[in-house]
Amino acid sequence: MVTLLVIAEQLSCVTPPFRNPPLVLTVLEIRYPDIAGGLTVDAVAAIKEAVHDSLPIMVSLVEHQIGVAIDAPAPPQVTLRPSSRFCARDQATALVVRNDALVLETTDYAGWAEHFGPLTRLVTEALERICAPDGVLRIGLRYIDEIRVPGVGGEPEHWDGYINPRLLAAAAADLRPAGMNPTAWQGNIQYQTDASCALTVRYGPQTGYAVDPEGPTRRKSVFPSGPYFLLDSDAFWTSDNEIPKFAADGILEQCDRVHQAASDFFKIAVTDKLRTEVFDRHTEDPT
Repeated sequence: MVTLLVIAEQLSCVTPPFRNPPLVLTVLEIRYPDIAGGLTVDAVAAIKEAVHDSLPIMVSLVEHQIGVAIDAPAPPQVTLRPSSRFCARDQATALVVRNDALVLETTDYAGWAEHFGPLTRLVTEALERICAPDGVLRIGLRYIDEIRVPGVGGEPEHWDGYINPRLLAAAAADLRPAGMNPTAWQGNIQYQTDASCALTVRYGPQTGYAVDPEGPTRRKSVFPSGPYFLLDSDAFWTSDNEIPKFAADGILEQCDRVHQAASDFFKIAVTDKLRTEVFDRHTEDPT
């Protein structure tokens, strides 16, 4: 319990890595084999106590999972999956625990080592101690960035100097048929980072929002709807021939690896000009 209190105190005094961060949502999903006996009332109560200092609000949920038969005509089968959602008082950070996975997400990311990593340790240690899942099947860490630059985004070439030019190749002059002007596109890349880890990135100029401002996990800052450049990075690890034990230390080690892959891509995708003129610029809260 002393360790959990220390982590909670650390989380309460962290600051974002940028003054104007483009990151609007971070999601960690850890999948595991179905918990034997399911999430009992006692287990949910114990998880609530373990995460209370960081995520004190609990809501019971019932998710609808729809299964469709492929090889025979049959009506869709709907399965009800109970889960529990624990969130911070500002509703910007939440944990959902299901029988086969936990999902930790935040719109108020303040760095991996300083914020999200310790929070991941808090919830995985709690689940390991209380529910003892049989192993780990997949770990996925997703970062969604809405890169907005005042006065930029109406035309593809406006992103020159802010985004790595290789990500703007779809709008290059020699790829434009006469009379056609690209206004939006979306690229997709998948990298194999090692034998069991990969990184998938979606990118391109968009309009509106990548993450719904009215979603259940509240956005801390909401800019007026308009053009933005999307970076949607999903780094993940999957078990191959062996299913490792569900152990917080091992999970954090894999999380560090997938986080590093997403971080490395972000550093290459954006320019120093974008960091200086936008991310680190002194500005007032847009809300």
